[in-house]
Amino acid sequence: MSLADQFKLEEQTQSFELKITSMTSTSDGVQVNATGTVQRYGKVFVSYNFSNNPTQENMGSFTGFGWGITEDGVRNQAERRGVFVSNGLTGTVYSLDDMSDGNPNFCIEHWDLAKETISMQFSRVQP
Repeated sequence: MSLADQFKLEEQTQSFELKITSMTSTSDGVQVNATGTVQRYGKVFVSYNFSNNPTQENMGSFTGFGWGITEDGVRNQAERRGVFVSNGLTGTVYSLDDMSDGNPNFCIEHWDLAKETISMQFSRVQP
């Protein structure tokens, strides 16, 4: 069985945009904070801790945390882990999110540092 046959996503994909609210650089990497609104989770707040790959100039990994709250007061949160590939002021981030609602999500994000935006698409991973 191929890897693609084993990694199944729900057909429904959520798309939304985050606004980068801060970036802090240290000798260990970069911390980024962003916020936006997504239908399923409401107002969301996301943080990233990026580390560069020591042998590859334009890629690395990250850990992060996100939480959201709907207008009805339903709150969810996620531990986030993944990798990134960058190309100057743009890049792509791939992550698997351990959601508190019991539905792991797979996310692909397109970053535009010039516009300070993150365009995100995600779908639930099927068991």
